[in-house]
Amino acid sequence: MQIKRLGIEDRILAWRTITKLKTEMLAGIRAELKAEYLEGFLRRDENYFLTALVDEEPIGFALAYQLMRVDRNQDMMFFYEIVVDRKYRNKGVGKALIRYLKRICRANRIAKMWVLTNKSNAAAVALYASTGGIENTDGDEVSFTYFPPFD
Repeated sequence: MQIKRLGIEDRILAWRTITKLKTEMLAGIRAELKAEYLEGFLRRDENYFLTALVDEEPIGFALAYQLMRVDRNQDMMFFYEIVVDRKYRNKGVGKALIRYLKRICRANRIAKMWVLTNKSNAAAVALYASTGGIENTDGDEVSFTYFPPFD
């Protein structure tokens, strides 16, 4: 398995990844996704689109956004989404994607990374806890925060 951060030169792979793995998207909504919009996302340095590949085929992805803070000279990372193909779940793909994000955070001196989920999403809760996320609960929404050294 290979993990790769996608850039503008990978726009075709990004499109393939989304259309293959975002199966919950309605066909009409996916059809409205314009190539120019996806390319704009890939051009922005603060946007992270990681894909997991096996034999050049996407089997998972993660999206994250590097955000500036106003109270310190360090950015933070909002880990927005992770999707793994059903055939590859519980095989370390999600953990590998999160490890890659944590390496990016370490390399860029990110102050913290966080992700939101619901307590009812047991698989996500288990994944985030197993990768070093510190659980903060309030109501049904759960956030997990990752702090340096991101190892």
